[in-house]
Parts: sequence; C-alpha cells; structure tokens
Amino acid sequence: MTDSTARAVQLVEATIQKLGIDPATTRIPGDGETVAFALKRGSARVIVAVHGKGDDGTVRVVSPVVRIPADASKHAAFFRRLLDLNGREIQGAAFGLFGDDAVVIAERSVKDLDASEVEAAIRGVGRLADRWDDALATEFETTRSSDGRSPDGRPSDPSS
Repeated sequence: MTDSTARAVQLVEATIQKLGIDPATTRIPGDGETVAFALKRGSARVIVAVHGKGDDGTVRVVSPVVRIPADASKHAAFFRRLLDLNGREIQGAAFGLFGDDAVVIAERSVKDLDASEVEAAIRGVGRLADRWDDALATEFETTRSSDGRSPDGRPSDPSS
C-alpha cells in the first residue's frame, strides 16, 4: 500500500467516525490491495473501498439501489431511465450495474484526496441511493437491493 493509499484509508476512517460510526465495526474483508467498509445511510447500504495498486490507488463509493427487474420486457425502459437520470439528475456519481443490482457509484484517485471529498462522496452516494431506491422499485416493480440483505451485501438469509 502506497503512502497516498494509506492516507486515503485514514481519511475514510476519520470520515466514518465523523458520521458517528466506529470504523472498526464497519470494516469488511478485502483482498491484499483493498480496504473496505460497509455503512448504512437511510435505507441504503454504502460500500467505501480504498484500492491501491502501485501509484494508481482509488477510493470507490458504491451503493446498491434496486435489483434489475426480473421481467426482461422492462429492461430497456429500466436502463434508459438510469441513463436519463445520469444525464439529467445525478451529479458527482452515476448509476451503473453490479451483478443483478443497479448501483450508484463515485470514484476518485487517492492523489491529493482530502477529507471533504471523502465525506461528499459518502454522503452523496448514500443520499442518491436512498432517494431513488423506493422510486425505482415502485416504477419498475422490483425490489430495493437492501431488502433482505446484510450491510455488506450478502443475503441475510443464506437460503435466499
């Protein structure tokens, strides 16, 4: 882990603490190059990961929003809606896909990163996910990603 990446981890931990949460309780397993944390912001889960490889470290903030609709006939309208939101409504982040979930994501290099940027990314991604999870779930008759899942994204019931 580079100095910039280690500093980014410290900034993330300090920001989590500023939000009134003990960062040690939110840390989730990562690989040797990633330090990650799982938070809850409203109804949304927010994953903050600091990934460092050489001088190319990044801070990525991701929040699963809704499951992709099971009804394939709704896919085109669903994906169009996400792209329209990216173009018209979303600032500093974007909708994307991760597995079977639509997610909100923001990413930034660790170079010259400061605490206000970390806080803005965590708050912004959490706010967007919390704002859109119910609306998109209702509009496309799907479920919020956070329903029935643990804060780190695993199903809370292993049989699900």
